[in-house]
Amino acid sequence: MPRAKKPVVEPSVPEAGSQPNVNKTQAVKDYLKEHPGALPVAVSEALRAQGVDIDPKYVSNIKFNLGIKKRRKKAVAKGEEATPAAAAAPTDMVSVAALQKAKKLVQELGGVQQAKQALAALGQLLD
Repeated sequence: MPRAKKPVVEPSVPEAGSQPNVNKTQAVKDYLKEHPGALPVAVSEALRAQGVDIDPKYVSNIKFNLGIKKRRKKAVAKGEEATPAAAAAPTDMVSVAALQKAKKLVQELGGVQQAKQALAALGQLLD
């Protein structure tokens, strides 16, 4: 039995008024150059508005292959608490509570000069 000839398929030519085929990966890369922090859903919606039908999952895969990763916060180990930013203040910073205690000390000793003398004497005792 002879084989039937396959029909000759001519390459499709975009019709007048329709958009030519768009490389979706390149469209995502171009969009991410302009908007580096965009989430996959936002990229997908923006490209759909431009006429490129693309799924957010596909955008996510492209971002992964490009090496674009979302930064994660470091996990705090059990038993350790995150230190607040105020605890990392420079040593020359004085808290309001410490100033209030210093004010009480100055008042009890009778003035700033007397408080300085008392602190100098204390410094000599501690050395």
